[in-house]
Amino acid sequence: MNLFITCGLLILHVSSCVAQRYAERNPLPVETLPVDENYYDEDYLEGYDFYENKDIYRWNVDEFPHPQETFKFCNRVKPSYVCDPDQVLEKEEADKLDTFIRQLYSETPCICDDCRNETGGIIVGIALLKHMFQPYNQHPAKTIRTFAQTLRENWNLGKCDNDILIVVATTDRLSFTDVGKETSYYVSLNEAHRIFLENKANFTAGHFYEGLRAMLSDYYAKTRTMKKIQKNEDKLNLGLITGSIVGAVVVLGILLFLIFLFYRYLKRSKVPQNSIEKPDGKSEGVSSSWTKHDIKVMFGSLKSNDKPSSSSAKYQPCQTDEKDLPANDFRIDEDEVINTTLAVSSTTTTSPSPNSTQVTTTTTVDNDTSTTELLDKELTDAVEGLTTTFKPKKEYRRHETDL
Repeated sequence: MNLFITCGLLILHVSSCVAQRYAERNPLPVETLPVDENYYDEDYLEGYDFYENKDIYRWNVDEFPHPQETFKFCNRVKPSYVCDPDQVLEKEEADKLDTFIRQLYSETPCICDDCRNETGGIIVGIALLKHMFQPYNQHPAKTIRTFAQTLRENWNLGKCDNDILIVVATTDRLSFTDVGKETSYYVSLNEAHRIFLENKANFTAGHFYEGLRAMLSDYYAKTRTMKKIQKNEDKLNLGLITGSIVGAVVVLGILLFLIFLFYRYLKRSKVPQNSIEKPDGKSEGVSSSWTKHDIKVMFGSLKSNDKPSSSSAKYQPCQTDEKDLPANDFRIDEDEVINTTLAVSSTTTTSPSPNSTQVTTTTTVDNDTSTTELLDKELTDAVEGLTTTFKPKKEYRRHETDL
């Protein structure tokens, strides 16, 4: 009997000693709750003011261990994303959370500006502790917020603020989720707070593993189908502008070159080509200004006389009233002059002269042949001969006249 009494007293003493490790807590008065809009109601509704008790160790944010560098103090056997120095979770539960965090990181796209060596996107860190150091005259809501923000900066899990940190003080019944700057483009601070509210019942009931697992599932559903957002849409994209300018310059150069070719084509089509003489005596291109009509005009005086003149004269071009014509450099060689003297007598007469070697040929005309017809025939023959004999010494472009 005495043994049972002794055991009962011993158990009562041990229980009283253990109970002293937990500080007595009194809810904050309603009038002392902060009214600043930056504080969420859920941040302080379950916060309590603690009496100072030296038997309770409270974590300072600067002394809290790092899960990647000092993972042994986080109750982990290798680098992890879960730090549980107070052993709030079982080892298997912490391992499952760590595995799910790595899966979330690997299945989300890289959201940093430089993704050459990155294979993942959003990183989630979890910090579990029982008690948190609270300065005097500071509300627990502000304390947990400051603790989470400072701890996320100290851990620096992501290289470009692509992380989320969940801090849970189990005994103090405080929790806060801080979101990095890059992550906030995909999961904002308000969305993180909403996810906490949806799973708050698990934390209130003390089911911390279930609450954290549900929050990670919500983050996974939120981010697994996300695409990288262009955050600098309002800024000028120098690469795009440079490419556009280069492309515009190239296109403009091609257009100017095509316009130049088209202009040259039109210019050549308007300017006549030079006369090209073929081997058969015909010419291509620009025709000579000396035509059969001009030659007929020059010898038109032959038709006005029934009797042809017996004397041959050198060709003299007709006068024109136009003053802008260039000087005529045409000359007739004396040896190429054709004698057009006609005779109507029935005999052929040769008049030798000691000073002249010119031979005058007379043509015998029958009485039945008209003198006019004979003149026309011989004039036509002379015109055709002159057409092939006379070659233009100079061509005048863009200006032609009848001589």
